[in-house]
Amino acid sequence: MSEHLPEHRHVRLAEIAGTAGVSKATASRALRDPESVSVASLAKVRQALAILGAAGQTLYAESGTREGSVAGSGTGSASSLIALIKPAVSAGNVDPYSRLAEILTNRMFGLGIAVVHIEAIAERNEALLETILGSEHGGPTISGAIVVGGGAAGVLAGMLAERGLPLIRISNARHDDGISRIYLDATGGIETAVAHLVHLGHKRIGLAVLRDSAAPARIAGFRRSMAGILHIPATRDQAPVVEAAGGAMAGVAAAEELLDLRCTAVIACAPSLSFGMLEAAQRLRLDVPRDLSLLTVGDVPDADVVQPPLSQVVYDWATVAQSAIDEIRAMIAAGDARVHVDYTVDPDLVLRASAVPPQRR
Repeated sequence: MSEHLPEHRHVRLAEIAGTAGVSKATASRALRDPESVSVASLAKVRQALAILGAAGQTLYAESGTREGSVAGSGTGSASSLIALIKPAVSAGNVDPYSRLAEILTNRMFGLGIAVVHIEAIAERNEALLETILGSEHGGPTISGAIVVGGGAAGVLAGMLAERGLPLIRISNARHDDGISRIYLDATGGIETAVAHLVHLGHKRIGLAVLRDSAAPARIAGFRRSMAGILHIPATRDQAPVVEAAGGAMAGVAAAEELLDLRCTAVIACAPSLSFGMLEAAQRLRLDVPRDLSLLTVGDVPDADVVQPPLSQVVYDWATVAQSAIDEIRAMIAAGDARVHVDYTVDPDLVLRASAVPPQRR
């Protein structure tokens, strides 16, 4: 697949970095001094230049050029071009899918598949839809898409599916929308977390969850697990839940509320909530895990180097990524977006230092 780009087209550094999945600083170094970056990063930037039709060109640094750009003409080509779509992460939040996106990108580049990184924002979805489907002149033709997460990315996935683009979603919300998906079963992860904390001796366990479309299922799964494992009615008083907005400060507020309810252990369902729990405990001069055990459902970046290292219920991202790549390639090869895939992935418990038997507080 190839397409001529207009002569003298200027490609911005941000566009190169976004397409390659690297920082602007890394993209700049790769263009100016290729030996200063890793082989993997250099390969990504060169692949991005080929996608954008600017291969073999050099970085402009003239006055009046914003952020730097690549000037050039030529032909961008790739055997496959797949969009990797995620929701934009607001300031103060941590992307729970960053590791998955990294693995997906690296594996597709290794297979010779060009990857375009797209952040979905609700008010831009209509424009993104047209760009992805190639209705704008000079844009690359996308063969298929892997959509990670929900929110605006989930809405964009629905719009693309209606237009017949082969795609597969990876998310923790289940919808009967006919879209192929790999379902990350967070409710199963919560049950695993509850069972482990009860095994440690905790009976006063709270749940901190983001206020999003997946929250009702997570809350229902938590109360069902508490009732089944502890043999209690699991009312709001006995199985306290706090729904929080995104951001570390919202995590702090959720933590303080659950601590006020005398929870000896908390299950946090997002990185911002986990970091908020640690911050709140520090403010209240409480020790994690001696005064409060913390267990996270989902991926927290650098969970093994946080103090204390965080116990987690996490997914095997390498297996999830490979399954998604295999399925989207099969859809593209068959030329049939109607092929339906529906996997459920259960997470595994990784024990570290943040959860211990309850201590008197």
